[in-house]
Amino acid sequence: MKLSVIIPVYNEVQNIEEILKRVRATALAWEIVVVDDDSQDGTRDLLQKLDGKDGLRVILHDHNQGKGAAVRTGLQAARGRHITDPGR
Repeated sequence: MKLSVIIPVYNEVQNIEEILKRVRATALAWEIVVVDDDSQDGTRDLLQKLDGKDGLRVILHDHNQGKGAAVRTGLQAARGRHITDPGR
């Protein structure tokens, strides 16, 4: 099953690695699409270092657009046959 997991984030530098660890631990995600909504706390820098590793794709918004826009961006970028947002 090709499951894409979309994770919209904003200022989650303290939590994003744990979130990714937990999603990966399920062994269900074929790809993880993280959409950073113009974080200002270092989340973007961390995500850029992780981009491309272990099925992780990072998309950066150039200005804050809100969670809905981040989810829509993730939906457009997802390549899996099935898609989920773990925050739902």
